[in-house]
Amino acid sequence: MSAETPTLSPPETPRHRAGLTDRILSIVGSYHIAVVVFLLMIVLTLVGTFSQKTIGLYESLRIYFVSWMVPREGWLFGFIPLPGMALVLAVMFVNLLAGGVLRIKKNWRTIGNVIAHLSMLGLIAAGAASLWYKQEGHMRIFEGESNNRVSAFQDWVLEVQEPAGAEKTVAVIRETAFRTDSPAETTTFHRKEWPFELKVSGYQRNATITTTGDPAVLTASDQVDGYTLRPLEPNAQHEANMAGLFLDVLDSTGKSIARTVLAQAIRQGEIVTRSDAPFSFKAGERNFTVALTRESWEVPFSIHLDDFIATYYPGTRKAKEYESNVTMTNAAGKDTKFRIWMNNPLRDSGFVAYQTSFDDQSPPGQEKYSVLTVVKNPSDQWPFYSLIMATIGLCITFLTKLSRFIRRTVATPTPAAA
Repeated sequence: MSAETPTLSPPETPRHRAGLTDRILSIVGSYHIAVVVFLLMIVLTLVGTFSQKTIGLYESLRIYFVSWMVPREGWLFGFIPLPGMALVLAVMFVNLLAGGVLRIKKNWRTIGNVIAHLSMLGLIAAGAASLWYKQEGHMRIFEGESNNRVSAFQDWVLEVQEPAGAEKTVAVIRETAFRTDSPAETTTFHRKEWPFELKVSGYQRNATITTTGDPAVLTASDQVDGYTLRPLEPNAQHEANMAGLFLDVLDSTGKSIARTVLAQAIRQGEIVTRSDAPFSFKAGERNFTVALTRESWEVPFSIHLDDFIATYYPGTRKAKEYESNVTMTNAAGKDTKFRIWMNNPLRDSGFVAYQTSFDDQSPPGQEKYSVLTVVKNPSDQWPFYSLIMATIGLCITFLTKLSRFIRRTVATPTPAAA
């Protein structure tokens, strides 16, 4: 009985590997995927834009434009699931890279197409970098004063500080950590350097402090020294919401050593205090403060508002133009005079400060303030460079095709006259 000779598979050759790679690129970079991606982009743009009227810009961005998958409440007609714009753009990036850059034949006739596709990849990359790394907030400056802190538009934080000593320590707890679906839920926070725990309860997305005698407050509502939270209807514009909560400071045995209610004071629908007094307490022999405030951070320069000028349309209080004349002091201590107005921002240390709003409610004679939007975006100039690349690529493609057309026209013999 003879042994069977085993059947050996032919070795994988470079041509075989190249063929497999080409087939994968042809599938990933196909026009069919491109068409589906563009249709989904149109649907998400339309649905997300129309939804802003009912749920506001912040929620619309969260549900449709920065998500990988649209959550259940954002499904089309209530039952058709949708991918988020982040996932759609990721697929589009791979499709363009495979079909428009890797798979396309590289020669002088296609160089314009390659450059144009690279520019589109640059635009998508700029959006991704902006989504994950951009810092954006506002800086409110009163005339004659300086500021170097930027406050977020939407994000609330609990800021815990120990002011004693040469170095002030600050711990930040973001709203996403203590945000709950029901005011009855609680969350507890502890850090190894703290001789206490913080228990957060009664969280409200939009609320103000009031007395327990307020008829708008439920009888069973929690209270601290006669004060409690009055829930307010959540605003579709998320930046207009002001969070509120109850805070318990617990010792190592779980006993409450301090308690307070934290929210913003409201007058005529706006925050009127320039800085909120934090809640102070003592744990052992150490003093601490905690404040519920917008997330904020320092920038490496200071802006002093020298003068604010606003002009109005005749007979109205509608602003026609407004500008801030400022003195910017950089990290090296150098002062620079600058005029910030629409489409003329201040740029320094990678930050851009735009004129976006101002105080138009204060009566004449009272100090006014200017509101600057401050942005740090690593991809700030990427779209500009990408559009330059797209222009160059399209021009090369046009000139290439024009050249080929002229050569064919010249080479075609003219029919002899009869």
